[in-house]
Amino acid sequence: MANQTGGFGFRQAPTMGSTPATGGQAEYMVKSGLAVGIFQNNPVSLQSAGDTGYLQDASADTMDDGKAGGIDWSTGTSGITLIEGVFNGIFFVNNSTSKPTFANHVLASTTFGTDYNTGSTDGVGFVNDNPMQEYAVKCDDAITQANLLSTFNPTDGAAADRSTDINGQSTVKLDIGTAAATCQFKVVRTANDPANNDNTVANSNVIVMIAPTAAANN
Repeated sequence: MANQTGGFGFRQAPTMGSTPATGGQAEYMVKSGLAVGIFQNNPVSLQSAGDTGYLQDASADTMDDGKAGGIDWSTGTSGITLIEGVFNGIFFVNNSTSKPTFANHVLASTTFGTDYNTGSTDGVGFVNDNPMQEYAVKCDDAITQANLLSTFNPTDGAAADRSTDINGQSTVKLDIGTAAATCQFKVVRTANDPANNDNTVANSNVIVMIAPTAAANN
């Protein structure tokens, strides 16, 4: 059976040691009017310049803090912010309706309304930041047994390359051409997914975790 082609970002799998994932999430602040949207299942980091400490999408070609993301990301880059985890959704006040809103993504330039409980226009992002969490991800090229335990970056690009914008789900894949010790995600094993298990061609699924050198919470 041919591999399915659609990317889905970094989808939660069991945690290290085959322990069932609890689905626990931590809350991080999201600035109103982001320059780069954040989509469900995309890796995220904290901005290290500009709106310092606010969440940003680390799979974008250029992140909100002006640093390189996605396939250009490197722990060897001066001032780079480490990966906090994987984005799962956001709470914010809709600026048009003033209603509390939960969504699985936030588009670029979205303006949040004021939360009258806090007086803030910040949104709250929900992130799986467990450093022992494993993720299923689709490869953009063939992968071999020799690639196990190697580290790779996610693909990057404009918003259209990171999500369909239809359902807010990520379309990011693992960029097999980026193998380097400074990359974000370490391949742990193949996913043994019957519909996506042909590793000799693109779009097979593998299990990864955030590389220790890239994990902010390690």
